[in-house]
Amino acid sequence: MSVSVVIGNYNGEHVLGDCLASLAAQTLRPEAILVVDGDSHDASRTVTEAAGATFTPRENRGLGYLYNEGVAASQTEFVFLANNDIAADSACLERLTAVLERDDTAFAADAHQTSWDEGRTIHARTTLTTGRMRGEYLPGLHLDPNVPSSTPAATVCANGAAMMVRRSMYEELGGFDETFFMEWEDLDLCWRAWMKRWRTIYVPHATVRHRVGAVTTRAIQPRRSASSHHNLVRFALKCLPPAAAIRVALGEAARLPAHPRAVTAGLTQVARELPAILRQRRRLAPNRALLEAMLKDEL
Repeated sequence: MSVSVVIGNYNGEHVLGDCLASLAAQTLRPEAILVVDGDSHDASRTVTEAAGATFTPRENRGLGYLYNEGVAASQTEFVFLANNDIAADSACLERLTAVLERDDTAFAADAHQTSWDEGRTIHARTTLTTGRMRGEYLPGLHLDPNVPSSTPAATVCANGAAMMVRRSMYEELGGFDETFFMEWEDLDLCWRAWMKRWRTIYVPHATVRHRVGAVTTRAIQPRRSASSHHNLVRFALKCLPPAAAIRVALGEAARLPAHPRAVTAGLTQVARELPAILRQRRRLAPNRALLEAMLKDEL
């Protein structure tokens, strides 16, 4: 089994050391650990190089872009994509990779996540059911990313903070959508994999601790919020069958009074991208069958 690690980093000096130390102590030693950096202004390079990892500077164009750059620079069959604010259990990489090796239809393996200090579960298996138009991430659909499972099981999507991918499939998918700055890039990627019948599998015994939001500052939060609204609509218009896509778009418009600046910014960007989105939709050819399988938990 051969694996590389790609860490997406922005001003992560205060968390990066714990992440790198955990990855260096894996039972399956990575062939390379790449820290792909989005124009940090702290000592991230010093921390990275002191740990013996490779520091790769790039523009701050979002997490998916940093991951894409890292995968392109790595050379192994499997690549572990990690946020800089996680620390992996010593057997995490071995267990994630083993699941992918046993199933050549599997695209990604998803780690179990616990909170940094309390040890409570904050991410498990992800399921999708019908939902309300209001109060849901995806209007009309209920996405639950914390469903217990004691054995490996199909999951709607892996969490981008700690996911193992199969390089060949990742490259065929074109990697992450680089118009997504932050949020939902993992849902979009894994959904496109499911459209090719490539599975994503939750692995409960591959565990990471996660300091959620440890590097999101007040200065970057408005951009992240606008990106979230943009990404949900772009994902829906690309990947969901017509009725579901329309519900998500209408639901986003209904959020406008509560979040005028973020929603306006997100929808304005979607409007500029609409011709390209529609071309992608025609190529992907979304249909109702995949959504129905997800709603019935029959992936």
